[in-house]
Amino acid sequence: MTLANQGFSTSIVKFVAKYVAQGEPDRISALIQTAISSIAPALTVICVVLYPTSLWILELVIPPNRMGDARAIQPYALLSLWVNIVGSILLAGLTGYEVITQRIYVVFGGSAIYLLLVCMWAPKYSLLGVAYAQTVQAVACFLGSWTLLRRKISRFPVIPRHWDRALFREMAGYGAHFQFITISQSLREPVTKALLTKFGGLAAAGLYDMASRWVFTFRELIVQANLVLVPTFSSLREREPDAIPVLYCESYRLVFFLAVPAFAFPLAVSPIVSHVWLGHYEPIFVQFVAILAAGWLVNILSNPAYVVDLGTGAMRWIAIGCGITAILNPTLGYLAGRYLGGTAVVAASILSLIFGYAVILIAYHVENRISFKQLLPSDSAVIALGSVGGLAVFLPYFSQSRIQSLLSPRLAIALSAAVLMMVVVPLWTHPMRKRLLGWAFARLPA
Repeated sequence: MTLANQGFSTSIVKFVAKYVAQGEPDRISALIQTAISSIAPALTVICVVLYPTSLWILELVIPPNRMGDARAIQPYALLSLWVNIVGSILLAGLTGYEVITQRIYVVFGGSAIYLLLVCMWAPKYSLLGVAYAQTVQAVACFLGSWTLLRRKISRFPVIPRHWDRALFREMAGYGAHFQFITISQSLREPVTKALLTKFGGLAAAGLYDMASRWVFTFRELIVQANLVLVPTFSSLREREPDAIPVLYCESYRLVFFLAVPAFAFPLAVSPIVSHVWLGHYEPIFVQFVAILAAGWLVNILSNPAYVVDLGTGAMRWIAIGCGITAILNPTLGYLAGRYLGGTAVVAASILSLIFGYAVILIAYHVENRISFKQLLPSDSAVIALGSVGGLAVFLPYFSQSRIQSLLSPRLAIALSAAVLMMVVVPLWTHPMRKRLLGWAFARLPA
């Protein structure tokens, strides 16, 4: 249900930004009312139907002695789901207005309330106390988003009652494309894990999951920050379309500046992470980290083009790229696993990821006549060389049995310092570093 709603939420971000740029508050009010009036009643019917169905499903997977707990929390789970999905439309409206900070306050505030209430109620009410806390968190975020959005839209009614067919069709068309993209993306991970379990075993699947979480954390830090540009590009499309390629190039330079060292770091220290998490050096874990880091680096470098296409509504090549990945992943993964083993499944998965997102990146440059020289910014070439050099120094030392003994702490410290110098010095001397620090300090009180 959440997956189905993502199309509407993303549509709200794009079209609110569009109508803000056009100076049409009435259209924005009608847009959000239409979304809520479409989602809320349908979601109510689905929850009513889902209640007995989900209890039947739970009886198949939950031990009989715990079904009492499941029945007790089920109404609160569905209520939280309803409030969160409808509330996501309000949060998307705030994002469309580009008041990202206010949205973050709402989300963080809800998390703080949840944590506090869980600490208070879980000891007293057990699992039911967690359900109570989650429901209160959802309602608190909903009310906070509602209050902030009504401040931005003076004509927004207390109870949404307007439904516009033309706006609904506009949102549904955009949302359908995005849902196809989201479903294509969401299929990759479970298919890869299933094939890896079949051809590599459960242990390999567990190591892959650990490696994926380790690498994906660094990817999310950059991608989530870059996604705030979706409403910006949507607004520029209405006001100043010629500025979009310029902002894209600046966005790409910043992502390249951050991504190359950010992905070199988890790979460089993966033997240490293996030792901490598993108690020993595990070569398969390090191999998985290396393969995943290469693939997600290409994915993150395509993210600026992905964000531009989301903001402008030109999602054809995103859909094609994600569709290619969704088709190649099971096909190549099965063949690779059958003939080459479990590690080849991961390599095939990442190859399909690289190919699909390279299509998005290349298509954007071709359609907008942007030079491919921009893909390797000249002022960041030293950073790329430093990161590769750092890996060449770091990985051979912290591998195999050496990480277990660490017989030479001085050598380890010296190598670490050398790696830091090879990566940090180019980062520090890069002009982007000064701009980032300038942006950061500009947000601080005098």
